Amino acid sequence: MSGYAVRQKFLRRFAELGAYSRPTAIFIVSSYVLQILIAIGLGYRLLQAPLGLVSGACLVLLMLFIGTRLRGLNNIVHECSHASFAERRGDNLVIGRLCAALALGSFAEYRAEHMTHHAHVGNYDKDLDLKGIRDFRLEDPLTPRTVLRHLLTPVLGLHLPYYVRINLTARDGTGFLVLKFALIAAAVVFLILDPVPALVLVWLPFLWVRTAINYWTDCADHAGLVGAGDDLDTSRNVPLPAPLRLFLFPRNDSYHLVHHLFPQVPARHLGNCHKNLLSDPVYRARTLAGPSAEALPQATATVAGDGQGKPDAAAEARPRSRDGGSPRHGIAQNAGSGA
Repeated sequence: MSGYAVRQKFLRRFAELGAYSRPTAIFIVSSYVLQILIAIGLGYRLLQAPLGLVSGACLVLLMLFIGTRLRGLNNIVHECSHASFAERRGDNLVIGRLCAALALGSFAEYRAEHMTHHAHVGNYDKDLDLKGIRDFRLEDPLTPRTVLRHLLTPVLGLHLPYYVRINLTARDGTGFLVLKFALIAAAVVFLILDPVPALVLVWLPFLWVRTAINYWTDCADHAGLVGAGDDLDTSRNVPLPAPLRLFLFPRNDSYHLVHHLFPQVPARHLGNCHKNLLSDPVYRARTLAGPSAEALPQATATVAGDGQGKPDAAAEARPRSRDGGSPRHGIAQNAGSGA
């Protein structure tokens, strides 16, 4: 049985799973924005006093937390691109544009690129999401050495030219373009007036933490599976402990295989859909023992346990193009699925 057959078997059962009402959708987006502002305020207060061990650790946690909230807004853009975040299609459009603007991106561009990812997942010539990060060789088998390379890539900042994408076009409307310029101006003024808080609480979470999470989740979703033939083998579900899941998948969307099989299903239902799909022997066998098994957590544990490949970790982390040359320079036109 192929992914197509599994999809047909469960499609009707999952078709009526509902998205959020307008008030709930607005509340969720507002809560993410409010959490970011509160975290910035708390961090600013911490920086007004001499930093100790505890306050320094709290500041690092706040920086990471802000990055996860930005990642959550990115997830909402993804959900809106499938019209699965809010019940009304028009609400998905407005909310998607708003959240994309908060990340200095374009919802229209994101949606156009992301649809190619679902139509041609893993085909570097047609999948525009993965084409932009081709140099990171997500098709490589997940050996301990490869997993270590993926873990270190954001730590060393090698992902930045590919994942920092600022879109200042007016494709989403003039109002959202004005919002993007206002956010940039506010961040620059903050940097000039108070450089340390601005760097720690705004610039680093936006430029580094958020994009690092995006890279790691792209790897969690597809690394080692790019180029597989069947839909059941091109993506994976990632069972993680709750704290790590909240960090990497703040919208609890760690069931990427389920999402690729049923992209219309709202993210909040993916876990329950996975449980239902386990009743199918083919899905259960492929997700628990096949190419889309929990290979990434297993390989990560191997790296942590025996340290294979550590002497060359920094060199291995450098992305190479498929012909063995150097990575391209500058901001990629398409970078990652963002899912």
